[in-house]
Amino acid sequence: MVGRGEVLERMTTIAGPQGPLEALWQSGGVAGGGPALVHGAPVLLCPPHPALGGSMDSPVLADLVWLLGRRRHPTLRFNYAGVGASHGERGLPPLPVPGGAPVDLRALVDDANAAIAHLLQTSGDRRCYVVGLSVGALIAARLGAENDAVEKVALISPPVDVTDVDVAALDASGVLWRCYVGGDDVFAPVERWRLTMPRLVVISHANHTFSRGLQALCVEVADELTSASDDL
Repeated sequence: MVGRGEVLERMTTIAGPQGPLEALWQSGGVAGGGPALVHGAPVLLCPPHPALGGSMDSPVLADLVWLLGRRRHPTLRFNYAGVGASHGERGLPPLPVPGGAPVDLRALVDDANAAIAHLLQTSGDRRCYVVGLSVGALIAARLGAENDAVEKVALISPPVDVTDVDVAALDASGVLWRCYVGGDDVFAPVERWRLTMPRLVVISHANHTFSRGLQALCVEVADELTSASDDL
């Protein structure tokens, strides 16, 4: 049994399209999990691009897991195919891409959909929330627009130089979503998003990886995801 204030993650594998994907799962502080014992919706965390130092071991994702676990939300964070110990070839677009060919994120979306299926099966739930960081935010936006199991989406630092976020598709899906960017983020500049994203939260003086402003970001995201209101 996990003690009060403790968050215990365990290694697991996801049946991905190209083979097993490595992942870390925690049950929300309730031994055994299951729909009768879980107190909060399960949360999938999509990692950033490895070219930017990203993986499921990102400090942003790790801190979010700790906060969400303490609030009794099961979490699952994973590595895309070809990253870390995950099998298969990388489907990640090369970076940087400004002015390049259109970016195909389908392989990453397929990995994340497999992760959602695993999360729901493990937690015994039918709905989940999704958090995405950097390129992972682009994946999270696609999941919110396409996967009926997703109820809330938190987009953290979506890199506008990779591809735009389809805000219209997110709104049409009916999911509750919000975007979080650092005030000093050069990959997701605040001035670009102010005109297109009314659900924008700016973390002052934070950069793309939140080496500054990490605690403020995590509290903002966790507060929104764990809120019972419908105004995300």
